[in-house]
Amino acid sequence: MDKNKDIDRLLDFANNEENIDLQEVEKLIGSEDAMEAWREMEDLEEAANRAMGSLPDIDKEWEALKTRVAPKKRFIIWKAVAVAAAVVAIFMVSRVDWSQKETTPEVAALEEIIDKKEAAQAKRVETTTSATIASIHKQRVDVPAGETRNLILPDGTEVCLNAKSTIIYPESFGKKVRRVALYGEAYFKVKRDPGHPFVIHTRNVDTRVIGTEFNVRSYDANDTHVTLVKGLVEVSTIYNRVNIEPNQDASLDGGKLVVADVNPKDYTSWREGVMYFDDASLRTILQQLGAWYDMNIVCNDPRLLDHHFHFIFSKDDSLEEAVNLLNSSSNLYIKVEGNKILIEK
Repeated sequence: MDKNKDIDRLLDFANNEENIDLQEVEKLIGSEDAMEAWREMEDLEEAANRAMGSLPDIDKEWEALKTRVAPKKRFIIWKAVAVAAAVVAIFMVSRVDWSQKETTPEVAALEEIIDKKEAAQAKRVETTTSATIASIHKQRVDVPAGETRNLILPDGTEVCLNAKSTIIYPESFGKKVRRVALYGEAYFKVKRDPGHPFVIHTRNVDTRVIGTEFNVRSYDANDTHVTLVKGLVEVSTIYNRVNIEPNQDASLDGGKLVVADVNPKDYTSWREGVMYFDDASLRTILQQLGAWYDMNIVCNDPRLLDHHFHFIFSKDDSLEEAVNLLNSSSNLYIKVEGNKILIEK
């Protein structure tokens, strides 16, 4: 059995990028060689998740693939392993000199995803030498803390990047799918092109559109959101797939995508210089503060990060003003020490 061919065919099926006969899939999933191929295909995702905080169960993912051709539909819900509350939580944003394009593990993993996906697409579309595949040229844009940045992709898609965000994309899009990888947060106005779907890869979800406006936030595995303003968007993980309509948001709950009705402005006001949170977790609020002011967050009791607040602040405010405002609206004690925001009861 040709293992590389198996991987390509399984990728086709998992990504719904081309038709594949179900009998062929059934044959593949019944083969030990194909199981090994699936494991190899997941190596990159496993490495990425190790760097980003969550480790997938490859056996469960294999079973999830099998259920898509089973006579009866079954649902697999991934449950994250809880971390003991006594462990100190240091999360989200590490200090990075983005002007030097230092490559963090998160960004490196996303660059590998783009390489692998573009190479697989090139193989399927035309006869391509390994040297050509290895020479796929990418563009990378990094936004430092305290700034936002606008750019236009090769297809005319408009992107607004939030602070401490990185986008990676090919110099020219492939013949079938337009792919980008995102770490952080961005607002997209995707150029409509029904023949070439636009796919955004983040650490744990893929967002697939034809042409629309939406916001993607993925700084932290526990705070991933895709919020739709116009059009129709498909959001997927290895476990489930959902379609969202305008004024809806897809987020992760225990590894599974859930959809909720929202006011998109709650998620897009950052483009206007305002951070607006309506019943948001302290984790989400501090993540945004950390990205904007280039701070690390330290909490001795991770349970405190699940407290919810209504909170608004302007990006023109100082960090001290934002922290004082948050203290006045909670029973927590939050303080700034050096490059850290510390949370105590």
